[in-house]
Amino acid sequence: MLYFHLLKYNTMLKQFFTAVCCILFVASCNYFDSFSKRETIQKVDTIVDFNSVDAFPLFPNCSDIPSREKQQICFQMEMSQHIYAALKTFRLHTSEKLNDTILVKLQVSAAGKTTLSGVIIAPNVKQLIPEFDSIVTIGLEKLPTLQPAIKRAMPVTTEFTLPIVLKN
Repeated sequence: MLYFHLLKYNTMLKQFFTAVCCILFVASCNYFDSFSKRETIQKVDTIVDFNSVDAFPLFPNCSDIPSREKQQICFQMEMSQHIYAALKTFRLHTSEKLNDTILVKLQVSAAGKTTLSGVIIAPNVKQLIPEFDSIVTIGLEKLPTLQPAIKRAMPVTTEFTLPIVLKN
C-alpha cells in the first residue's frame, strides 16, 4: 500500500513540475517579447510649457529671418499693418475724440488660418464703433495663410493679443 501512495505521489509530483515548467516557458516567452518592446519605446516628456513655442507663426516674408526674436517682431509688425490697413479702408468717423487702446485677441490655427477670438474694448468705444469686431474679422480674411507656430516639431494653435491704439 505504501508503494501505491508513493507511486501516486510521484505521478502527482511529475504532473505538478510539468505544469510549472510549461507555465514558466510560456511566461518567459512573453517576458522576453515585452522586454524587447520596452527597449524600443522612447520616454516622452509630459511636461509641456504651452505659454512658449519653439517657433512663432510667420508670414511668408518673415520666414527667412534667422533670429527668433526678430521673427516675432516681424510677425507683430506685419499683423499690425494688415489690421491697420483694414481699419483704414473703412474710414472710421466718430463724433467724439478718441484716444484709447483696444486689445484684439487673435488665434493662429495649426493650419495657419488666423481668426478673431475676442476683443477687449471700452464700452464708450464700443458705442462709438459698434462694427469694430466685424471690420477686424474682414481684415483677417484677407491675410495670407501663415506658417503655424511650432512646438516640439509639431504645428500648434497659438493665441496672442494685439493692442490697437485709436486716435483721432
